[in-house]
Amino acid sequence: MNVQDFFIVWQDIGLILYSVLKAFLPLPSLEVILVPLVLHSPQKWLLYSLEGAVGTCIGGAIGYGIARILGKKVLYNIAAKEDVEHGEELMDRYGLLAVFIGGITPIPDFLLAYLAGFTSMRLLPFLLCDGFARLLRSLLVTLSLRYLGTVMNVDAFGTWFSLAIMLWLVWKWWKSRKKIQAQTTSRK
Repeated sequence: MNVQDFFIVWQDIGLILYSVLKAFLPLPSLEVILVPLVLHSPQKWLLYSLEGAVGTCIGGAIGYGIARILGKKVLYNIAAKEDVEHGEELMDRYGLLAVFIGGITPIPDFLLAYLAGFTSMRLLPFLLCDGFARLLRSLLVTLSLRYLGTVMNVDAFGTWFSLAIMLWLVWKWWKSRKKIQAQTTSRK
């Protein structure tokens, strides 16, 4: 039995198991499993999306716990030190917004879980935000398969969405800088 056959036979249990494991291990995206399952049973698109989100939350909690116990040394074994430090800066600065953006983009789940764990982000808000973002991503994939009969390029959508949010953040930063400069000028 090959891997695809395993998930077609085990469907719900296999999907939940895979989504749990991929949330704290470097495995391919959930779409690798979602697409064949929805193509095989299109009427179960919503159930598959929900199962993926629940599994991601469970696996995210496991990754979060591993990072809280073992710290950065876990990530240094699976990611470059510079990437870990950059991710830590983003988590410290943007918190749940970084988790949400990471959840709908192709950023691997396990990185978000480990970053949230070793930066001591509160567990429940992390799990809810990450689970919601992954649910949205799964819904985009399954809905496009169900109703359009084709796979929507979620990676491109996530990249454009992330770019829009980054532009908005730069605009907010620029606006606050202008306000500070105006206040400083008016005091003189």
